[in-house]
Parts: sequence; C-alpha cells; structure tokens
Amino acid sequence: MLERYFAAPKMLGHLRAGPSGQYLDGFAAALDSDGYRDATAVRYIRAAAHLGYVLDDDGGSFADIDLSIFDRHLQSCHCPRSKGGRRNHHTPYGARRFRDYLVRLGVCKGPPIIEKAEPQVVNGFRQWLQKHRGAAEHTIWLYCRDASHFMTSLGDDSSCWDAKSVRTYFMERSGQCGAGSIEKLITSLRAFLRYLSTQGLCTADLDKAVPAYASWRLADLPKHLTAEQVNALIAACDGSSPARRRDRAILLLLSRLGLRAGDVARLRLGDIEWRSGALRVSGKGGYQVRLPLPQEVGDAIIDYVRCRPAARGGDFVFVRSIAPFRPFVRGDGVSCVVRRAMKRAGVASPAKGAHALRHTAALRHGVPLDRIGLVLRHRGIDTTAYYAKADVNLLKQIAQPWPEALS
Repeated sequence: MLERYFAAPKMLGHLRAGPSGQYLDGFAAALDSDGYRDATAVRYIRAAAHLGYVLDDDGGSFADIDLSIFDRHLQSCHCPRSKGGRRNHHTPYGARRFRDYLVRLGVCKGPPIIEKAEPQVVNGFRQWLQKHRGAAEHTIWLYCRDASHFMTSLGDDSSCWDAKSVRTYFMERSGQCGAGSIEKLITSLRAFLRYLSTQGLCTADLDKAVPAYASWRLADLPKHLTAEQVNALIAACDGSSPARRRDRAILLLLSRLGLRAGDVARLRLGDIEWRSGALRVSGKGGYQVRLPLPQEVGDAIIDYVRCRPAARGGDFVFVRSIAPFRPFVRGDGVSCVVRRAMKRAGVASPAKGAHALRHTAALRHGVPLDRIGLVLRHRGIDTTAYYAKADVNLLKQIAQPWPEALS
C-alpha cells in the first residue's frame, strides 16, 4: 500500500526497513480508507516511521508508546532518518494517528479508561429515561450526571433525604452556575426525585423541594433573520466542493423546514422518501412526523450525496468535511456550519446558531399560528404563541377584545 504514496524504491526500502516498517503498509491503507488526502497521508506515514526510530533509540516498544518522548525529541530533532518527518504541523498528529492505529490492532495498549462506577439507582433512572421518556442520549447523560453528583453529596440512602437537604444542595450548586445551567439542574433534579418517588425510594413529592428559578419562559423576542440575510447565507455556500454543497443543503433544511440542529445531524438516507417527496423526522421524545420535501431542498441533498465522502458508522446524510469522515454526533456541528456561513456572508445576528433559522422559518409573513405549530412540531399552542410577539398579524389571531368593545 505504500506504493500509492511513494514511488522511489530507495524511500520505500527506507520505510519498510525501519522499526515501524511492518505496520506502515496497513497504516497507509487505514489512512486511505479514512479519506485522508495524499499529501496528509504522506506526512503521517513519515511521522510514523520517525516515531519508530525514536522509540528504538530510547529503548521503548510499540506495546506502550509514550508520545511525550517523541514530542520532546521533535523540539531539537536533527536526525537524518526522519526523511521529512521532522517537526511540522502534521508530525505530532501523524504520530497520534499511528498510535491509534496500533491500538486498534491490539499491538499498543490503549489509554487507560477511568470510569467511575454509576450507582445502581442512577442506572435504573437511565433505563427509565430511555424506556418511558424517550429522552435523547445527550439529555440522558446530563440528567444522570446531575443525579450521580446529587447522590454523592446527599448520600446513597435516598430514604433519609428531606426537603431541607435538597434545598441546601440546590442553593450551593446554583451559586456556581449560570442561568441556563440552573434551569437544566432544576429539571434534572426534579425528574430524578420523581423517579425515586415512583420506586418508593424517597419521600413522596420531594421533587417540590427543588426551588423555582425566576426565569420567564419565552419572555424574550425570537431571534430571527430577514429574507435577505437568509438568501445571503445560502449564496455564501455556492460552490462545487462537497463541503459547500453540504452546507447549502443543511441551510435549506433549517430555513425551509424549520428543523432543529439535532434533527439534521440525525437525518439518515432511509428517512428520505424520494418517490413521495417526504421527509421523516424524529424529534424530541422520539416523536416522528413526515414533512413535505421541497424541490429545492431535495435537489440540494442530491447534489451533496452524489459527491459526499464515504462515511463510517451508518447511513447518515451529513458527515464532517475533514478526514476521517464521520457523521455529526450532535447538533453542535450543524450549528457550527451556520456560524461559519454567517461569517462568510457577513451576516450580523444576535443568534449565531442553527436555531436562528428555525425561528426564521416560523416567522414567514402571513402564516397562521396553527400552521407554524404544525411545521415546528410543537405539542401545544402556548409554545407557538411565542412567535406572535414578532408579528402584528399573528398577534391579531390571539388578541382578545376589551370587554367594553363587546357591549
């Protein structure tokens, strides 16, 4: 496999004769499979060969690679055997990729995995959230993290907890958090205490001991973009590269269908019904709906899928543009796409993430509230009424006449 990247017989002989030689052909094949560019793969292979010589001189072995030794060596490296693998931007990354490859082979020991044993009660809480609440993976992680910290502070015997200890714990934790974190803490603690109550593991209604926080829901105005700004964003993604086509398809899904960032990140090829022109979306709590797929959005997805890199780990539509090409884990990557597009287009907005485009899709001129709720998949009209504050015509739909006007 090294012949793909090196043509000179002398260089090939040098690489295969070194301490890392027996692993370099497989490493080259792994880099090719992960989609690394040829120039990057060449640098990584040279770094792997260089690492082998450094380990050999230091008396180390591939079974237990200490990359700190290699990093120190690079600071004053003048050895001729590096063959282009001296200190540069790619060298330390190439060494780390080579170590990861050897770990996958079982040649090298992986980094120590330190996992704190999760309390059995928290593990039951996790399963309850998955089975009965249909919570997202990140939400489950957040709730269980807070529950574990809660039990560490108050003790394992939840039957001894009382309202005073719960309030004291909350006041101490909230003093170290911002407003957003406090709201999440309230939600996770109340959910955990309700679960314990249903299992008979704590006093009934102990969740009511968690104090409320003075935060008025939906009090601010929805942060959205104008039609001109949305057009500028989409125009900033013009181009034939896979990254630009991906960004354009993502922006159209967000701005035309009002999807959440997580919806886009989890979208799979099997969710697109090409014949019927529909899109299956699984939202919060596993709530699944079918949305119409506009022609413009469908064309943008097809343009991207035709040139997208081969992804590892499933049939996710959107993958990262830098090797190794993996799908977005959560919606954070999708929001990064929006922020970069805003920067390219010179769009100034108080909201920089993907949710600004969801708000924009909801505030299309003249769309009634019930249709906004249908598109955004709201469970109740109260949430949809949030958008009425930004449009006088929408306010007219929910405004009630003064009593004097009826007489």
